[in-house]
Amino acid sequence: MERRSFLNLWLTGVGYIVLGNVMCLFATMGLTMFGKNLFTNVLGIIFAMLIFFLLMFTVAWKDGTRERALVRNGRVDGPLKYRWVLIGLAMFAVAIIPTVVLLLNVLFFPEADTLFFYKFVNGSAFPFVSTFIPVPELDKEVWIEAATTRQIDNMPIPFPVLMIAYYALIPAATHIGYSMGYNDTLNTDKIMYK
Repeated sequence: MERRSFLNLWLTGVGYIVLGNVMCLFATMGLTMFGKNLFTNVLGIIFAMLIFFLLMFTVAWKDGTRERALVRNGRVDGPLKYRWVLIGLAMFAVAIIPTVVLLLNVLFFPEADTLFFYKFVNGSAFPFVSTFIPVPELDKEVWIEAATTRQIDNMPIPFPVLMIAYYALIPAATHIGYSMGYNDTLNTDKIMYK
């Protein structure tokens, strides 16, 4: 058993980002069956944040428990400090790519509409889109207006900045997960018998 490389851990983290976005998309779409109102939007945001950031926590926590075993067995000298902060920053750089594309779309290419695809690629952002970006109202002749109506026209410019700040929590979640895994904080025996 050896210490996993930075690239291997980063690729695992990116896989967890994809998994988190897919799970958040399905959870949010499942909530929309109960209607689109403020309550379901807030529930969607809470569930999406829990699902996404607990997955970010889990990927680092698993490595922390592995690192603890390596140190205990004398295979490595000690843990690498801030390793998961750096991996979290690299994961953050991947996670914000669709948001940066959306921001560039709004600022420099207003004729394009990437918001529709953004909602499905970034499933964890789907409840935020539903809450903060109003759906255009369509009047009587829906078939005519639906072709010309774009939701991105109603998007406030600070929205992509909010989503970048949301994804900026990834390094914190990974660092906390690694620390708790390495220090064996979630060991049920330690919690019960302390």
